[in-house]
Amino acid sequence: MATTNTEFSVANLDFSTIKSNLITFMQGQDVFADYDFTGSNLNVLMDLLAYNTYYNGIYLNHVATEMFLDSAQLRDSVYSISKSLNYLPRSHRSSVAYVNINVNPSSNPHQITIPRLTKLTSTIGDNTYTFSTNSDIIVYSNNSYLASNVAIYEGDLVQEAFLVTNTSPNTSSFYINNSDIDLTSLAVKIRTSNTDSTNSEYTRANSLFGLTATSNVYFVEPSTNGSYTIVLGNGTFGRQPSNNNLLEISYRRSNGEEPNGANSFSADSIAGHSAAISLVTRATGGSGSQNLDDIRFSAPRALAVQERAVTKEDYKTLVVNEFNDISSLNVYDGADEPVPQMGVVKLAIRSDSFDVLPTTLKTQITNFLKDKTPIGIRTDIVDPTFINIDVHADVKYNRNATDDNVATIQTAVETTIDTFNSDNLDDFFKTFRKSKLIEKINETKTSILSCDVTVRMMKLISPQANVAFDETLIYNQPFKRDNPVEPVDQGEFVSFSTPSVESEPFVFQNITGASIRDNGAGALQVVTANLSSIEVLSSNVGTVDYDLGQIVVSNLIINSYSSGASSGTLKIFARPKDQDIEGKRNDVIRIRTNETNVTVIELRE
Repeated sequence: MATTNTEFSVANLDFSTIKSNLITFMQGQDVFADYDFTGSNLNVLMDLLAYNTYYNGIYLNHVATEMFLDSAQLRDSVYSISKSLNYLPRSHRSSVAYVNINVNPSSNPHQITIPRLTKLTSTIGDNTYTFSTNSDIIVYSNNSYLASNVAIYEGDLVQEAFLVTNTSPNTSSFYINNSDIDLTSLAVKIRTSNTDSTNSEYTRANSLFGLTATSNVYFVEPSTNGSYTIVLGNGTFGRQPSNNNLLEISYRRSNGEEPNGANSFSADSIAGHSAAISLVTRATGGSGSQNLDDIRFSAPRALAVQERAVTKEDYKTLVVNEFNDISSLNVYDGADEPVPQMGVVKLAIRSDSFDVLPTTLKTQITNFLKDKTPIGIRTDIVDPTFINIDVHADVKYNRNATDDNVATIQTAVETTIDTFNSDNLDDFFKTFRKSKLIEKINETKTSILSCDVTVRMMKLISPQANVAFDETLIYNQPFKRDNPVEPVDQGEFVSFSTPSVESEPFVFQNITGASIRDNGAGALQVVTANLSSIEVLSSNVGTVDYDLGQIVVSNLIINSYSSGASSGTLKIFARPKDQDIEGKRNDVIRIRTNETNVTVIELRE
């Protein structure tokens, strides 16, 4: 008597394997031992069973996939898991521009109020975008009615209302009907009924800490379709709404990144008057909702941070998650400054739109962190200090080993330097290593025989012509200093040595070709070069601290910029003591790739 086979293989879930396993299993049964499963009507039944098993396997696989943050593919699934981690995915963000508004009233009132939500428009291509003010602005008569540096935000104002029909905590959730909401603009108010003209303004809460039964707060949670849900209190944590209360919300519906770059604005009228609008800063900062990869990365880390800023990583996580326009960030202790500042956390920040953040954005970040930092700790937003690397590369190559000419080699080397800058520099806490740059240049072409690189640090100053100029330049790197050469008895002429500091030429005292150089002993002078000796035109226009890497320019008066100098700017070069230039604190080391000097020498070997 045959033994019944009760084992069924589930090693694979593809249709053919499932069907084959079903047939094998059935053939192992005594009652079906003589059946032909491929040549009979039972084949249809095997197909049906295999398809059913296959579809169920696929479905359960998808279900399992959507249960975990790192594998979920649907936005609703990612949002749901984020909710369990107490993480709120970032919403759309409106572009913001800064303009000057000069109102021209027909009369001469004492003051003019530019109301909140005053609309301006801008056109990019075939699309017109609406911007509006975020608060009332009062301008007073002072020969003109000028409102300076006014922030205007892109997006249409949307208002929604919800009737509270039950006091159960389960029904105190209200779905926002737009997925392109900018949550930073969300305003929530509650009226006791639709006939009551007074309302109570509610504020957004991010945790239960400090909340009471009478706290006028609301919570925001991720919801379906990429939107969000407003959740009111339950009577223990936050005030619970009463039956027939009316919930009113307003927010901006943002077009994300599309309006970025808008630089021309107009309005039919401002506060009922004609007005001239001039640009201060083009529209930037607009973005779509947070993508799924970013959520997967940020949600677990936000859970670890738990809305408090204690460690450096806490600050980075909180700021980057909240402000989408931040491109890089360095956090350091104020005690690490040359003049220590105790109890201060320094945040050096760059954005995708600005090397130096606008004051309004700095204020937003500071206020955002205020209730997340320990008592007694102050947050200070500092601007990046850019240390530009001036690169001179002398490249020798074998013309007999390639069809490339001098111009081709030069372009290739310039591209290499550009790539080296983007891959290794132009960010906080980076170090320029000359040896690494030489290595990359030598690898550019097999025909390159050798490369000699000279580097200098460079900063830009912008003296106004014929006006005394003062500025402190901080390089944070010791300067290379040759032994100072003692002046010879030649009046204002001194022997020349390689300076630690020098500038581009400019016109000084109507003399063309003057430049700033140090004298090797810590003084900045204005000189004019003449072969092996120089004539000192001004013996003291500042000082040099070689060890700290600082230059103080004082009482410098230039007549004009020489031809070849950057328009309205003057380059100040300094030789580094160490060819490895390290970025510290708020330093950003970068190569000005558009000004790289590459000389190619052709050899035939």
